[in-house]
Order: sequence, then C-alpha cells, then structure tokens
Amino acid sequence: ISLLLTSISLQAQHCNIDSLNARFVTMKQKDQDIRKELMKAVSQYQKDGSGQINLLTLSGKMQAQDQQNQEELLAIFEGCSWPVALNEESHSTIYLILQHSPDALMRQHYPTVKAYAKKGLLAPDDAATMYDRLQMNAGLPQRYGTQTFSDSQNRNQIWPVENAEKLEDLRKSVGLPTMEAYFQIARDSFKVEMVWDKTLSIAEAKKMK
Repeated sequence: ISLLLTSISLQAQHCNIDSLNARFVTMKQKDQDIRKELMKAVSQYQKDGSGQINLLTLSGKMQAQDQQNQEELLAIFEGCSWPVALNEESHSTIYLILQHSPDALMRQHYPTVKAYAKKGLLAPDDAATMYDRLQMNAGLPQRYGTQTFSDSQNRNQIWPVENAEKLEDLRKSVGLPTMEAYFQIARDSFKVEMVWDKTLSIAEAKKMK
C-alpha cells in the first residue's frame, strides 16, 4: 500500500499542470529558436548559394532538438496522457512537436489533434496543417495548401492540392490566409520565395522533391 501511495504521489507531481505548462514553455523555445536560425540560413543559401556547411550543421541540430523534444513529450504522454487542462500555449507546443515528428508518431496522435481542434483547444488550421503533412508524406494530394517542398533549384514548391478551384474556400474555413497572403508572409517574414504550379502532378512532385 505504501509503495502504491508513493507511486500515485509521484505521478501527481509529474502531471502537475503548472509544472507541465512551464516545461512546455522551454520545449517550445527550443523548437522555435533552432528553426529561426535555420530559416535565416535557408534564405541566405537561396539568395546567393553561400553558407551550405552552416545550413547542414543547423539541419542536424534541428533534427537532434526535435528528437529530444519528442522523447520528452512521449515520457509526458506515458504518465499523464494529453491533459485537457493545459494552457493554450502548451497545447500549441504539443502540436508543434508532433508536427515536427516522424510520420508514424504524427499519424498516431492526429485523431487527438483533430478532436482537440473541434473542442477549441487547438486552432482549426493546426488539424488542417497536420492533415496536409500526412497526405504529402503518403504521396497524396494535400487539401489546404499548407505544405511545400524544396525542388532541385532550391525553390519552395507548393505540394499538389486536391482541388485548386476550392482551395481558397477550404483555407478560409479553417482560418488560413489566402494563398497570396501566405506567399507574402513567406517573403516578408522569412525571405523565402514560393512557387505554385497548379498543373504539377504528384508523380512530377515526387521526382522534384
């Protein structure tokens, strides 16, 4: 009985909401910091072809940081599941970590992401973006136009979409900006140029990716 009570007490401490929220603040910072560095390196490389070694180094660091965050998140899930009581930033951080995870882990938790988006714990575009990522990873057309890939000319190509004619309405339905605004954000915030070839097929995209 004593061991059982001790175990319950330790789990309660481990799953304390305030403590978890604090941990997720740190995890989000680590996730975003390395990506900001990488985006600067990508922009420079696309601009003049310089900094390739730095780009590769930062890519490796990002992968290592992503894995560390994923391992910490899985440890939390094992003991506490995905607590509904977490604050908005923590839910958002969990989504980010899953979005940057291997396909199998993302696919495993997509139903929860979709359910939490319906409850308002995550933004509707979070579920839409993860859906698109899973579709692209499976070699299928995306729905909301959120996913890009780098082609052989280092351009950010939009992965083929299911229905280009209805794309703007679908984006609006989940709170995403228009494609034109999306391109503008990429240029202004990240200095990255986007290319959208509406005639591009899945087969062609796979060869270019």
